[in-house]
Amino acid sequence: MQSRFDFNNEGNKIRRGIKTEESSGKNNSKAKSSKKNNEESKPKKGTLIFPKRNIISFRIIFYAFIVLIAAYLFYNGYKYLNSKNISTYQVKEGALSEQNSYTGLILREEELYYAKSSGYYNFYLKEGEKASHNDLVYSIDGSGKIKEMMTNQTGDASTLSPSDLKEIKSEIVKFSKEYSPADFVDVYDFKDDLDSISLKMSNLYILNKISSMSINGTNVNKYYCADGEENAKTGYVVYYYDDYEDVKLEDINSSYFDKDREYTRHMIANNEIVKEGDFAYKLVTSNTWQLVFPIEEEKAKEFDGKEMRVKFLKNQESLKGKVKIIDAIAPGKNTSIEKICVVTFNVSVADYLNNRFIDFEIYMNENSGYKIPKSSVVEKEFLLIPDTVAFDFNETTNTVCVKLDKYLEDGTKTFVTTELNVYRTDGGDYYVDGSVVKLGNTVYGADEVTTYNINRTATLLGVYKINQGYADFKNIKKLYENEEYIIIDPQYTMIKPYDYIALDASKVKDNEYIYE
Repeated sequence: MQSRFDFNNEGNKIRRGIKTEESSGKNNSKAKSSKKNNEESKPKKGTLIFPKRNIISFRIIFYAFIVLIAAYLFYNGYKYLNSKNISTYQVKEGALSEQNSYTGLILREEELYYAKSSGYYNFYLKEGEKASHNDLVYSIDGSGKIKEMMTNQTGDASTLSPSDLKEIKSEIVKFSKEYSPADFVDVYDFKDDLDSISLKMSNLYILNKISSMSINGTNVNKYYCADGEENAKTGYVVYYYDDYEDVKLEDINSSYFDKDREYTRHMIANNEIVKEGDFAYKLVTSNTWQLVFPIEEEKAKEFDGKEMRVKFLKNQESLKGKVKIIDAIAPGKNTSIEKICVVTFNVSVADYLNNRFIDFEIYMNENSGYKIPKSSVVEKEFLLIPDTVAFDFNETTNTVCVKLDKYLEDGTKTFVTTELNVYRTDGGDYYVDGSVVKLGNTVYGADEVTTYNINRTATLLGVYKINQGYADFKNIKKLYENEEYIIIDPQYTMIKPYDYIALDASKVKDNEYIYE
């Protein structure tokens, strides 16, 4: 046993800080362990260190973001489940009209001209071209020199003058601007026009060449528009006749529109041999022309004296003309009176020079306004409140006020001013819905003395406007309708172009939320 006063013993050494082997080993072990732990706890080079507080804040923001997204999805899902997916229609301006299809006979002012000599016929104006007195229309070559030169000539672009090239270019530009793939048949008309122009140019070139060269043995006679008569009418040149040139309105009867009736066109061709007195050409001498067709008596009364819009199926062109109804006695049935419709036009006669009978559609009772589908229209019942009771009508919000009685808890009667939505005013009555007041309710005027018991109703036509996502009834006034659409009066309704309305009003209820 060692004395506590033994300063050399191990305990004193330890107390005095003198390391023994044992204690030194223990301390070395602890130091190594501590150093190792410190090294492990130190972050590696390049590692980001986030303060503990920032990590907690980031987690809170992240979880809040997730909650918000979940709430948004839940809200929209709830709206979707409690709404209807309704098809819409965008309101647009448009027109509707009654449409009827017919085949008509065209009557024009036409003058026929005949060959004044015999020989080979050559023309110098394109068919449909307007001619004046100084224009060369055709020539008669008694020797056949023109035909011979045309047969032997080789194509040379140098024979085309600047004016010739300009005319061809003009035709090409005109066709390219007006052409539509839907009317491919116009390509054939364009080809015929170019053929006619080139033939005319070729004839003129050879005629001038013969004249300048004074070729022996030629006998070419030139003939000008209207045979050169100064007082004669000029007009559009046509190179066929069909025996209808002299038909007058008083001659027209049902036989002219028989499907079995024969129709023949007699045409004259370039380089054709003609005899003196044969047909040479004709002139359409006026821009005024008539479209004539038989019509039912009921339609005749409806059309007589009115302006009619006619759409020709040939070129889809629409023209407006004045209508006149005449009587025509059917041949062999003197007791039977038929009605003939005559539509007179003062434009575009040149577009139909090659037509005697033509198919077309007529449009009557044409009305324009806002065009909407019939399926969008609904009839709704409203309550009527007289303006002797209702007060403070607001034209901006379309609301009017009435007073309703109310009893307090102590039994005292008081009045509450209430706004009602107005859908129409007519004859001193306000049309209001039944969302606030009901049939049989009593309403009071501004003086709280005038009373009215709601006992009258009326119906209105309208559509459901859904621009704001809710079905909002708007009153309309119908101008015209057909099987699919209605034209409504723009001055009468609160809807306007580009508003959206429910396509099928039967699937919608007032103030219902619409999912679009």
